Amino acid sequence: MNTTYKILYWQEIPSQIKAEDDGGDEVTVSLPARFMEKIDQLAAARGLQQSDDYLAQWQWGDEQQREGAAADVAAAVCAELEAAADG
Repeated sequence: MNTTYKILYWQEIPSQIKAEDDGGDEVTVSLPARFMEKIDQLAAARGLQQSDDYLAQWQWGDEQQREGAAADVAAAVCAELEAAADG
């Protein structure tokens, strides 16, 4: 089974993964709260608390492909992003 997925970013910080497999299953996974907390800290530090300025920083990454069911791919990508953030 093949899955297409993409990652939602606020500037350089990932926050969500959306995956859809060729069986039609679609899954959305949010990263842990610490990612959103980091986004809020950066928004404040960069002076982007105004709604329009803040919202303009969200963008989807490029679609990517991976073997596996949508739920499995989303979970794996989430784990990889968490591991990368932990350095």
